[in-house]
Amino acid sequence: MIAGKYAVLSTLKDGFLNDLGNGYIREFVNNGALFIDYEEEYLKRGSKRVQEHIFGSIKERGIEALIYQASPSDFHFSLDFFRKLQDRVYTVMMLGDSDHYFDIRDIYYAQCMDLVVVYDCLSRYRFRQYGIDSISFYSSFDMKKYKKAGMKKTIDVSFVGDVANKIERQGYLDFLRDNGVSVEVFGTGTRNGQISLDEMVRVFNSSKINLNFTKISLRNAIRKEPLINLRLRQVKGRIIEAALCGGFVLTEYVPGIEEVFEPGREIAAFDSREEMLEKTRYFLRHDKERDEIAFNGFTRATRDYDVEKAIPALISRIDDMRGWAKKKRGELLIDPAFSRNFVTFRAELISRLIKLKRWDLAGEELGLIFKGRGINLKKAAGILLFNFFPALKKIYLRLNDAA
Repeated sequence: MIAGKYAVLSTLKDGFLNDLGNGYIREFVNNGALFIDYEEEYLKRGSKRVQEHIFGSIKERGIEALIYQASPSDFHFSLDFFRKLQDRVYTVMMLGDSDHYFDIRDIYYAQCMDLVVVYDCLSRYRFRQYGIDSISFYSSFDMKKYKKAGMKKTIDVSFVGDVANKIERQGYLDFLRDNGVSVEVFGTGTRNGQISLDEMVRVFNSSKINLNFTKISLRNAIRKEPLINLRLRQVKGRIIEAALCGGFVLTEYVPGIEEVFEPGREIAAFDSREEMLEKTRYFLRHDKERDEIAFNGFTRATRDYDVEKAIPALISRIDDMRGWAKKKRGELLIDPAFSRNFVTFRAELISRLIKLKRWDLAGEELGLIFKGRGINLKKAAGILLFNFFPALKKIYLRLNDAA
């Protein structure tokens, strides 16, 4: 068991279409790692006792390295907690969507990590600029779920993903349709609606062209960014999912995609509506060239992005790095915005604990609010209100869209 001295501090998530984070947890455990579900344990034990539980588990199992894989908007633990962990074990944080959360959350927690693992290449360099060791690990999936089925290509062009809350996607799709291209769309905000993982795999197998877009989302509950950041793009795991099913991928370009697939050989890429239309028409006419690129993409995906191979390879790489790495103990720098987010997140935990009737643990979180530096009262009130009355959140979002 190559991960016998590892612990994974993460949480299982239901309802995610691609099973990405859960798949990583399973493979770490399959390779011998101890799994601690921080969400479950936190709601059962509360802030102080869950930290004692984590330290006790590390000591009892002789853990040498801890992988922290959290939801990107979670602030369960303080920086001081991770700094104490860092004194005992080699600490690693695995991050998705750091394009969104780098300035809000990730860079602060990264100060307490010996290594940061990111799912893109650009964030890797951002962390290194701050003196934090960082490597890239691209999205990897369970090949028992993603299969090349050799189905007849009954769909010319398909897109699977959120349309309602993403920038420019509807405009790009409408542009194709207005120019005579048949496009089937699946996901939030579409006529076909959200589909299951099995249905998505069938779509990938049945499509001549699988479209992918790379712009980030329009809004997020904790993110307040300059409007210019709406131009940002990110590498999406969807291209790997489609390739694992033998699908031909036509993706919007994003810097760094060359590290994942070779454009022109393993996938095709576009940088504008016009180029998307031109390449769509071209590859719908040139079956042989399209199939060759799809085959090359499938070969690369099965080699590099099968989670059963990728996680052991990541463990070996971490072992190599912790074998020669020197512990870095710089000063912990905390800005007021991070402190406000940390304290305001207590409202989320309080609402969950009240629903469980854990009044003592809810009181503990309230104490952390009083000890903390500032709270966003408007946001905290919104969290409590929407958690106890979910229908109000739907109304609020609809009114926001109308505005």
